[in-house]
Amino acid sequence: MTAVELTVSELPRALAFYTGVLQFQLVSREATPGLATARVRLGDETLILRDYAVNGKRIPEALASNDRSFQHIAIVVGDVDAAYARLLRHGTRIVSAGVQRLPESNFDAAGIRALYFRDPDGHFLELIQFPSDKGEPRWHRRNDRLFRGIDHTAIAVSDLKRSVRYYRDVLGFSIAGESFNVGREQELLTRVAGARVRITSLRGAKGPGIELLHYEAPGLARALSQEVMPRDLSAWRVHLQTTGVTATRERADPDDHALLVERRPEHTSRGEYPLEALRRHWPLYLMEGAQLALFMAVALYLALGLEHPGSRLRQAIARPLLRRALFGLGIAITVIVLIYSNWGRRSGAHFNPAVTLSMLHLQRIQPWDALFYIMAQFGGGWLGVVLAAAPFPRASAHKDVNYVVTAPGPPGVAAAFAAEFLISFILMATLRLVQQHDQAKPYLGYVAGLLLFLYITFEAPLSGMSLNPARSVASAIPARSWKGIWIYFAAPILAMLLAVELVQ
Repeated sequence: MTAVELTVSELPRALAFYTGVLQFQLVSREATPGLATARVRLGDETLILRDYAVNGKRIPEALASNDRSFQHIAIVVGDVDAAYARLLRHGTRIVSAGVQRLPESNFDAAGIRALYFRDPDGHFLELIQFPSDKGEPRWHRRNDRLFRGIDHTAIAVSDLKRSVRYYRDVLGFSIAGESFNVGREQELLTRVAGARVRITSLRGAKGPGIELLHYEAPGLARALSQEVMPRDLSAWRVHLQTTGVTATRERADPDDHALLVERRPEHTSRGEYPLEALRRHWPLYLMEGAQLALFMAVALYLALGLEHPGSRLRQAIARPLLRRALFGLGIAITVIVLIYSNWGRRSGAHFNPAVTLSMLHLQRIQPWDALFYIMAQFGGGWLGVVLAAAPFPRASAHKDVNYVVTAPGPPGVAAAFAAEFLISFILMATLRLVQQHDQAKPYLGYVAGLLLFLYITFEAPLSGMSLNPARSVASAIPARSWKGIWIYFAAPILAMLLAVELVQ
């Protein structure tokens, strides 16, 4: 997305509001017969204000966020209370009943603080402040500015699945997140009684995202009985760039929200998008690498304590099944902690190339992000083993520990492949099913931990229990043991891709 455009009734008044109150910077102004426009910028994002000599219909006062024509932009702030106070000092029309904090029961949006308000022409706007475990990394960088940028534009949709297919499959957006907002806080935020909103967040390779708002209750309203025309103050337009068109085209999405789809300039560098991904998301890549590094360090120390012949714990527990159960419990706790940590919540807690490729297949991550995630996972896993083994080099290299290498068990390669395929499929299919149910979703990390505990306890003798190409390579490098390594690439990746294809 390159810009969001809206129609105003008086350009000087609109500029005074956006630059004077919301701290946008004026970039340019143009005037042609019958139309005056201005470009303003906040952070990296651009807003275009257009003022026709003869404007159309005004925005109805009754229009609410569950109206089919509804659209707003979400402005990220460093301190939502200070921003709210600033709006009040300037006499801004406030929609919400004060700043609202989304509750912990809303697993995907818990802790977000937000406020709806309207500009001088009645356009809806939102202030949003992300907690430390949510939002793009750039919103958490130290910044003295109160108003920091535009995170997304939100639009009301009548059929969520249809709109997702359009923006994802036709326009190339990826699904960045989903939430189900319900309860008193959502009602006070939107001033829509009984609001039950299912939200899908979409992201492109660069620029702000798009949020699709589907009101399961009270349903979609229509304050505007006629089609919205560009001259109407209710008219918004989203500017997009893609390689999928040969020329600039006006489009409308399935709910008639206006789009201007432009061809990406030919002079755009091939390196622009990977560099943009690195610039915006490098903290997420580091988080992914660090999570697998911690996982591998814990796995190695558990193996040293439970499997090394010199360990008192190993000498005290003779039964391999019990030792594997304790190992599995330690790994399960580690995974649960990582998934629910700030790092895990922000990066998505993949720490597995097979998971990342599955998310890429579902278009829930952009290709360059997926590549950098995978690179970080391989690098982080290896570094975790090396650093953890450094204080105990001989013990870590002992044949009973061997850097927690994964290798086919006594039943052989075929059995190892079948076992890895089966456990990978069950893991991904189960997590997808859990993720699709609002009440179960908060427990996804515990389900993952339980499955890993069971796998390590009972399946490990067959394949070594990997599920993860980066985890296996991390151990194989220092152990110099590559026996059956192809299994730990082929089985998890194929099984998880099959699972996400079947469990939609």
